[in-house]
Amino acid sequence: MPLTKMPSNVQSDVTSKRFALRIATMINSRLIWYKHYYRWADQLIAGLDEPPNWILEIATITYYPDAVAAINRFVYAEPFESFDGDQCADEHLACLFFRRESGAISWATFLDEAGAFIDGHGGVRNCERFYAMLNELEDNEYDQVTETRQHAEIESELATAIATIRPIYGMFMEFFRDFVRNEA
Repeated sequence: MPLTKMPSNVQSDVTSKRFALRIATMINSRLIWYKHYYRWADQLIAGLDEPPNWILEIATITYYPDAVAAINRFVYAEPFESFDGDQCADEHLACLFFRRESGAISWATFLDEAGAFIDGHGGVRNCERFYAMLNELEDNEYDQVTETRQHAEIESELATAIATIRPIYGMFMEFFRDFVRNEA
């Protein structure tokens, strides 16, 4: 995808710590990995006079914790910024939601991973809710009606985070498909 075809907000956001944190969240949640961001980073490096260091670093990193660490060095460096922890947590959940939507994980796995993430994160969301939904799903023998109802509830609750992550994820999916077509 040529740099000119990238969404304009993505071109201007590469110097934003909040945008970089979203990318780290997407990688950390395993929604995206190097096959998604290599060509994106290459396009930015080729198209920007002075690409940010975090872009230069992830352009060659395949191990996802190292990519997250490289991005976090930028995000948590001076000048320091504050981020809404609940919003960041919801974006992580949205990434898990997209993993479910893509078929990478089951609904039961989504509920389990969401509960575990929230349990370690804290904030306004209660991990017990996800675990209770998982128990309900199991008790109903993974009934499609139960899953569909739960899915709709979670999608509604995470609507803002889903809307934030969707265009970025869509862009990365185009780079992923290009990578697979040309590198496989």
